[in-house]
Amino acid sequence: MTQIKELLLKFIKKKSVITGLIILVVYTLSCAARGDRLLTVIGALLTVLFLLVNLFIEWRKIKKSALSNDSPLLSGITLSFVTALESPVAIVNENGEIEWYNKAFLAAADGKGTLYGKKLSDSFGASLSASRLLRDSSEPIPVTLGGTDYEVNCYKTVSSGKEHCITVWNDKTEIKKLKSEIEMKSVMVAFVAIDNFDEAVKPVQDKQRSALASIGSTIDEWAASIGGIIKEYDKDKYVIIFEQRYFQKLNENKFDLLDKIREIVIDGTVMRFTASIGVSMVEGSLLEKERAARGALELAQQRGGDQAVLKQAESVNYYGGRSKSIQKKTKVRSRVIAGELGDLMSQSGNVIVMGHKYADHDSIASCVAVSRIAKYLGVPVNVIVNIHDYNLKRIFDSLRSQHGEYDDLFVDREMAGELIRSDTLLVVCDVNNVKNFEVPELFGTAKSIVIIDHHRKTAEFEVEPRLTYIEPSASSASELMSEILEQMTPPGTLTRAEANLLLSGIVLDTKQFTKNTGVRTFSAAQYLRSEGASPYDVMKLFSLPLEDFNREAVFENNIHIYREKIAISVSEEPADVKDRVPASKTADRLLNIENVCASFVMCRINGDVHISSRSDGTINVQLILEKIGGGGHYDSAGAQLENTTLTEALKKLKKEIDDYFAENE
Repeated sequence: MTQIKELLLKFIKKKSVITGLIILVVYTLSCAARGDRLLTVIGALLTVLFLLVNLFIEWRKIKKSALSNDSPLLSGITLSFVTALESPVAIVNENGEIEWYNKAFLAAADGKGTLYGKKLSDSFGASLSASRLLRDSSEPIPVTLGGTDYEVNCYKTVSSGKEHCITVWNDKTEIKKLKSEIEMKSVMVAFVAIDNFDEAVKPVQDKQRSALASIGSTIDEWAASIGGIIKEYDKDKYVIIFEQRYFQKLNENKFDLLDKIREIVIDGTVMRFTASIGVSMVEGSLLEKERAARGALELAQQRGGDQAVLKQAESVNYYGGRSKSIQKKTKVRSRVIAGELGDLMSQSGNVIVMGHKYADHDSIASCVAVSRIAKYLGVPVNVIVNIHDYNLKRIFDSLRSQHGEYDDLFVDREMAGELIRSDTLLVVCDVNNVKNFEVPELFGTAKSIVIIDHHRKTAEFEVEPRLTYIEPSASSASELMSEILEQMTPPGTLTRAEANLLLSGIVLDTKQFTKNTGVRTFSAAQYLRSEGASPYDVMKLFSLPLEDFNREAVFENNIHIYREKIAISVSEEPADVKDRVPASKTADRLLNIENVCASFVMCRINGDVHISSRSDGTINVQLILEKIGGGGHYDSAGAQLENTTLTEALKKLKKEIDDYFAENE
């Protein structure tokens, strides 16, 4: 109808044609008036013929203009030029139907038959839908056609009042191959460090050279398998450079160097070495790649070692982590940290200390230890904590009953923002996952930040701390802070209440010295005893009223065994913050069930699902809960799932348990 209207309008506008038509009509009518039938018929035939000829001429002009050089449909590109283009070209209407294409497009679409009237998206992929072509023509659309990779550029135009799109298909196959080849030749940097060389060879000191030779030989073979070059820059540290084309092999083997290092045998004895590997796959200079690899190595060590960390431009991937951290016996690192922490505090106008949400004995104890150091150095200090937390009431009473200086030490989150100044030092204890901080917003506000923790590091920090002391091999944050206190303060600095609290933090995280203990753990406990800590007073901090004792029984009513070795308790009864401690204690007790290697206790508190988990050391519960946003230790971890039902949380937990066994069996 549109074309008919256009034809009539153009016809009417032709004055010469209208004039001729009028003359013929007048002549025919005059002949009819005279009664001359023959001339009347001839005049009528001439009139009709004249009309049809001129209509046909105008119709040809309209059809010809649709693809002429002046047509808006081709946006200034001549028909002959488009036809001769080597690149495929197709024109589609507003419905995505093909109205025209050149010979190159027909050749590229070999086997498709006639294409007129067909939708481009039906024949060549949904990405070429009319809505996308006509909505967003700025970005090329990648399409693979007949084994050839194209980028389809779209040029919108309007013809006869309708939108059309001219699609030009640019062959990018060779460019893509060259880009892939360049990427494959890109250099990757890997650092390998043995986590526990000194500890592992200590019983056989005469075998150190043999051990180093075996480690070096194992890493040499691994480097050769990926076409890399290796350089030993310390007695148990190596740097390897290789091409990115070998990364797929590493990924498929899940960095089997970790297993090979763990299986090294010296004179018939398995040495149980573990290694940390940091790998960078980022763009940039060699210096930038080297820095990224060092950062990945540091992250692997802060997560407990025996694992590889791959750092990419926008993500970090983890491999391994199947062994428990081995506690180092040297205190050199804690001595260095003590000096750096003292310098930072002395340069600060005030110190703010906080632990994790839902603080426990270890978290609050390590915060109090930091506050003692600040007071010793004469720097104003405050500890941010939930001062209304029912589970901390006994701790607050213990501190305040003996020392008036604690009356103003503890502040709640509402006061936190008012304490921040340009010269404030923020110290975070017993947590390294920002979302689990007592007040996460402070992390991006304070200019100077210190992290002291014993949990495995879960991710990179958006704001780089001035000082990071993450030691997964330590039993507790209280142990780390006890060592720092011993280095920085003279004997007798701690009050009896502070010493008791720090010892309670160690007792809690070691399950009364039955787990995660080492020489340094007992050394810290000895120091605290010398400062006045009493085991009897420590146990009083854990005593429970009858009401809380009864709460623990609630979690033991709904227990089922999953995969023959996992005990899961789900409390469907309403819970509150008071139930966190009973839940964690239940997780401990579930390990006493025969054949149970790991336990998970779930309850819903204030709309969030809380999970406490424990392991006998054969299952890494930290890796399981890390996948759903949690973290912790190899054999003790936790997670909080926001806005989730117990059913959904249980489903997620079981999926991660299944994935863990699939990866490690």
